[in-house]
Amino acid sequence: MTIDKTNKTANIGSAASLKIIPLGGLAEIGKNTMAIMYGNDMILVDAGLGFPSEDMLGVDIVLPDISFLKEHESKLRGLAVTHGHEDHIGGVPYLVRDVNVPVIYGPALALGLLEEKLKDVGLHDRTTMVQVRPRQQIKMGCFTVKFIRATHSIADSFSLIIKTPIGTIVHTGDFKFDFTPVDGELYDMASLTAAAEEDNILLLMSDSTNTERAGYTPSEKTVWKKLDEVFANAKRRIIVTTFASNVHRMRQIMQAAIKYDRKVAILGRSMLNLAGIARELGYMTFPDGLLMNIGEINQLPHDRIVIMTTGSQGEPLSALSRIARNEHKQVKIVPGDTVIVSATPIPGNERSISNTINALFMRGADVIYGKDAGVHVSGHACREEQKLMINLCKPKFFMPVHGEYRMLVKHAELAVECGVAPGNTFVMENGDVLELFKDRGSKIGRVKSGIVLIDNSTSWPIDQQTVQERQLLAEDGVVNIALTMSVDKEILIGPDISIRGLILPGELSAEEFLESLKDDLLNIIETDAAIKQLSGSDLKSYLLGTINKYFAEEMHSQPLVQLLLQEVAIKSLDSKTKSKGNRA
Repeated sequence: MTIDKTNKTANIGSAASLKIIPLGGLAEIGKNTMAIMYGNDMILVDAGLGFPSEDMLGVDIVLPDISFLKEHESKLRGLAVTHGHEDHIGGVPYLVRDVNVPVIYGPALALGLLEEKLKDVGLHDRTTMVQVRPRQQIKMGCFTVKFIRATHSIADSFSLIIKTPIGTIVHTGDFKFDFTPVDGELYDMASLTAAAEEDNILLLMSDSTNTERAGYTPSEKTVWKKLDEVFANAKRRIIVTTFASNVHRMRQIMQAAIKYDRKVAILGRSMLNLAGIARELGYMTFPDGLLMNIGEINQLPHDRIVIMTTGSQGEPLSALSRIARNEHKQVKIVPGDTVIVSATPIPGNERSISNTINALFMRGADVIYGKDAGVHVSGHACREEQKLMINLCKPKFFMPVHGEYRMLVKHAELAVECGVAPGNTFVMENGDVLELFKDRGSKIGRVKSGIVLIDNSTSWPIDQQTVQERQLLAEDGVVNIALTMSVDKEILIGPDISIRGLILPGELSAEEFLESLKDDLLNIIETDAAIKQLSGSDLKSYLLGTINKYFAEEMHSQPLVQLLLQEVAIKSLDSKTKSKGNRA
């Protein structure tokens, strides 16, 4: 299913201009996908997925509409990946399936994760993956992309310095300025300042996620003190949930387990895969005997066990959610267990996480969670770091990326505070086209954009109508109506009505309500002159609209109405026979 905002591609401007075209990641959290075009050359920065909101029933992941990339496939010179988080690489298998991506450049960890993803769906031979090193420059068409070390919540993260025919642009990717990183890899600020001094930066595209937070984001190392304290005081099992891709946090948990002589079991295929890949590439080290199979945990005393699990966002099918509901086959909460939620909620997931935490408390667990608990720090820059980024780059133009719309607005205001001309900041939405020349820039229109909804149990997208019907079913129930009419629009049989999940007026039984509803519909249909002029699908659509309006006005609800309408090629029966039919 695709939800789009426009039905045709806009004029994308002069061939001698630079076009910046976000397809995902703006006015939202997730599915970061950015196209950059000049003449007949186009590159892509990241290709991520998003997570469904609570009203997207049955949806597992959300992808950007890539119709624009399909249309300009011949111009695509490659994909540059900034790091290995799902909101930056999770959409790559779907992209590679539908678009010819000649080469993917990125850091070792991200490419290791991607290789597994592409192998799982049989697409590993559809593209070429090339690992890059810090400060390495890659030529893609008319673009030269320099990968520089960034600090974030996943190891092996990069920002991009991109030389174009009209000037140099910077794409920060996700970043923060961590001066005591867990892996010792500092942000390469020297390359940024060199680009600003030598080339003058035309455009800065900067991560906006934490623009509403004052000050600086704490270092990853600050988490260690609290984790060490929790491990020292825990009397029974320790269960830790974090993002599956948070290598730094997994590394710290394993260090704490070694210090306190505990074995570690990992729940969740994605987390287990990441541990293996990170260890193989050298981003994580641990002795062979540290990990144990989840099926072996009952062989050890509870004070010797650590369980790392997915589910930090309250996903209903995740291991932690099933543990909280007492539905996991191998792990049951025992009173006195310590559960550490080492993550912050992605916007929209707050209720799911709250429900999971409540359920864990009800089963007797001691749950450590929330921003004041000290067991998690963000991987994104706060306002002072964002100011530092702007002042290091000194860009002529500024475009905030990676954030909800209010975050983009606040970040643009911050750029103005730092000296960027107000007319040179561009708050964009997915599908907008920013056209840049050396001395000026403007939004020139839109390309087709939107979202594609995926159910992992099927091989095809979910239609939006299906999602809307699920919402109506969940909220207001379903009404089934069967009706037979003559060619002169007299009712021959019906309406026969059945209801499921409707909240009925308190004073009426179900039988009384159905009889009243039937009389009301008969009266509406028999007195509406417009019905006499319609037939076929037009008649059915009109009747559905009329019935939906009735429920909205009379019952203040919007149930899913399913109408089975049959028109028969006979004149209406005599009144006595028709009366019998109406009560059939």
